[in-house]
Amino acid sequence: MFDQIVKKTISNYQQVENPEVRERYGTLCSVLSIICNCIMVIFKLFFGLLTHSVAIMADGFNNLSDMGSNLATFFGFKLAGKHPDSDHPYGHGRYEYIAGLIISFLILLVAFSSLKESAMKIWQPEALNFSWGAVIVLIVSILMKLWMASFNNKAGKLIDSPSLKAASQDSLNDVCTTFATLLSLCLSLFTSLPLDGIIGIVVSLFVLKSGIDIFKDTVDPLLGKAPDKALVDDIYQYVLSFDKVLGIHDFMLHDYGPGRQYMTFHAEVDCHEDVMEIHDQIDIIERGLLEKYNILTTIHMDPIDTTDAFTNELKQRVIDIVKNINQQYSIHDFRLVRGPTHTNLIFDVLLPADDEISHQELKQKITKAVQQINPQYFCVIQIDHAFL
Repeated sequence: MFDQIVKKTISNYQQVENPEVRERYGTLCSVLSIICNCIMVIFKLFFGLLTHSVAIMADGFNNLSDMGSNLATFFGFKLAGKHPDSDHPYGHGRYEYIAGLIISFLILLVAFSSLKESAMKIWQPEALNFSWGAVIVLIVSILMKLWMASFNNKAGKLIDSPSLKAASQDSLNDVCTTFATLLSLCLSLFTSLPLDGIIGIVVSLFVLKSGIDIFKDTVDPLLGKAPDKALVDDIYQYVLSFDKVLGIHDFMLHDYGPGRQYMTFHAEVDCHEDVMEIHDQIDIIERGLLEKYNILTTIHMDPIDTTDAFTNELKQRVIDIVKNINQQYSIHDFRLVRGPTHTNLIFDVLLPADDEISHQELKQKITKAVQQINPQYFCVIQIDHAFL
């Protein structure tokens, strides 16, 4: 059914990298979800009042919050699809993440509200009125939510949309909570225990967890989440497959929304090679990265001398010193500046992103070890932290 609906409603549906096509997918999923949730809200609130079931009503209000979430997703896609302007030259793609953030707040609000109501039902229980109509509504709701989860999941994977993936997971959570509500209604025929309030609390906790998970998933890219390791490894492998590139460092990947990524890194090249030939290959790499990964890339060339045996030997000794301090440390941009009284060893030391060692302390350790090789060696060290 997914393929048939997509083919009939989205022109050029296969061009998922196209921002306009992505927007159509988001709009389609949002509209379908709004219609489904609207139907479920009406019937659940009606039968919740009819049967005096707070669990059914909590489930209905959860669907109402889902409608707000769907509206946030709808407008998020619309705003994210706007063209870059003078105030936002990197585009508006992060609106999709902001929409996810709004969704998480709505879910959390409903969770706390239904948690309070469920606790009151345990404290002051009311008898449930069993209704086959309510049972049918809840079963239909489960089937409808399973369909919505499947539809949003397929679309979310196809266009790599965090908000649609979150909507899919939210629908799966709703399946669990609606089943719990159905269970409490059926068990009311056999017991007078306040199962409605107890299961209502379970429903609320599921909703609460869903809101927290979605909040985390949408805040991470806004704060600057580390890029996927598999993607970075693949990019490294691709770039290093070119013969002019000897190494890569200072790698940075910026995320401005799905399909709007910008990358910079330094490529080490042989200083004795023809600069025009190297530049030509760098241009080819940049174009290749755009075509292969849809990432706009800027590459800085770092010329290095690989033929000077003395420099290479000294560089290796400095690498050993740094590795002896911490195996995760590395160096790059190593060069020598010789003078009549001393020699400057200039290099950068790369630390893991979460390393908290004092930079001054680290420089002193390295300098002390280097001067044991030769007291006339002075270290000029730049400390960098990885963005991976």
